[in-house]
Parts: sequence; structure tokens; C-alpha cells
Amino acid sequence: MTEAEALQDFSRAGVAYKEIDTNQGSDSAIHSVSVGCLGKTDKDLLVFIHGSPGNWIHFWRYMKDPDLLSAFCMIGLDRPGFGSSPGPLPDVDKQAKRILNSLYSISPKSPKRKFVLVGHSYGGPVAARIAALEGNSVTHLVLLAAALDPEKEELKWYNRAANTGLARSVLPADLLTSNLEMLPMKEQLLAIEPDWKKLKAEVYIMQGGKDSLVSPENLNFARRTFPLRSIVKEIYLPEEGHFLPWKNFSTVKGLLSEISGKRD
Repeated sequence: MTEAEALQDFSRAGVAYKEIDTNQGSDSAIHSVSVGCLGKTDKDLLVFIHGSPGNWIHFWRYMKDPDLLSAFCMIGLDRPGFGSSPGPLPDVDKQAKRILNSLYSISPKSPKRKFVLVGHSYGGPVAARIAALEGNSVTHLVLLAAALDPEKEELKWYNRAANTGLARSVLPADLLTSNLEMLPMKEQLLAIEPDWKKLKAEVYIMQGGKDSLVSPENLNFARRTFPLRSIVKEIYLPEEGHFLPWKNFSTVKGLLSEISGKRD
């Protein structure tokens, strides 16, 4: 699905949306789409951060869901180098800070509402980094197959192959950007690991036992390194793989509904 098709689908479903480009025209621009944010301004804020490669459309189904629309102002964004956001910016910490600055300009802080971050795959450590930087402002952190453990981030043969001149001349841009993110990821996760103790958010973790892209051991890593009692719910799905946002929509939606205080 293209962005144009996703936006057309919103229109057909009667979902009012707004395209937002912060710092438009600059290398630090972030493209995003918001839904459910018009009118009532004190709704809880829900932000989706996609994996690698990807774009905001990966969470399109959530952003058109009537129950979630009634509970949240939702923002789906393109990480640097993907979709309509310029890049690449293959650095977890720098991405987190750029996205955070973008969110500030879209939706100012409010102590009266929840601020929920959802991160999938590479978007997981980016979301967690934002939460660590923000302290109490981020109230809830939902990690879906999140790559957090530096010891489990080993380069594969195809990462090295994709870093050759021949591969760079033939591979699509989003795959090249994704590979650029993978190359330094281990060292970057090591550098920010001490800051996980700064997390103040309530953490929800969902992990598949047959995930071949992000090791299921990341769940144990979070147990060891996150603050005591910060993980309020773990969902381990022994037969599931990496693509939890799409294959397990009802379960993920249930987590978000639980956070909002509204259940089906």
C-alpha cells in the first residue's frame, strides 16, 4: 500500500487526517500523519514508530480503528531516510532526538494526558530512547519485537553484501537505508544501555518465540536492564515470528485499549 492509497482509505472511512512535515525543506524534516487529533485536544497521545525498513503506513490499520480513534490522538511517522522523511540517519540516539523535536512541535507536552510510544523492531530502541530522554513525560512504552540487546545484534552475511558498491547500485533505497542502520547498531545499543535505568514509563513488551530477525532473548535483556517493576506486562507468543503488528493486530490493540482504560 502506498501513502496515497492509505490516505484515500482514511477518506473513504471518514477518518479525518492531517499530513505534517516538521522542519520542512531541511535535512532534519520528519514526515508524519495524524488522526483523531482534531477538536478535543486533551485526548491521550499515541505515537507509532516503525521498523527497518518501513514507514507510517505499517500502522495504518490501527490509525483507522474506531475504538482507538475514540481514545487517542494518533501520530504515525516516517523515520529518517524512510517514506517522505529525508535521511538516512543511521543512529538510534540521533533519530530519537530528531523525532522527539518533531513531536514537540506537533503536540506540546501536557501533564493531563497519557503519552504512549509504540515501537516495532528497530523502532523499539528508538521509542525506548525517547522514553529514557523524556523521563516522566512518556507514560507508556509498548515494545513489539524490539531489538534492544547489543549482544544479540550480529551482522549477517547479507548486511556485508549489501554494503558493497555493486549492491548499492542495484538495491532499493529503503533497503540500503535499512542496512546502514544495521551496521553500527550493536555499538549504538551498547552506548545507550546504561540509560535504560532512566525509564519512567510503564513498559509493555510483546515478543515472538520464532522471531528470526530479533532474538527472543531481548525479553530477558529488558528484564535485566529496565528499572525494577517498570515492565507491567509481557506477552510471549512462542509460535509467532517478527511481524507482530500485522499478524497479531487484536492482541496489540488490546494492549493499547488497556492503556487507554477502554476495552471492547
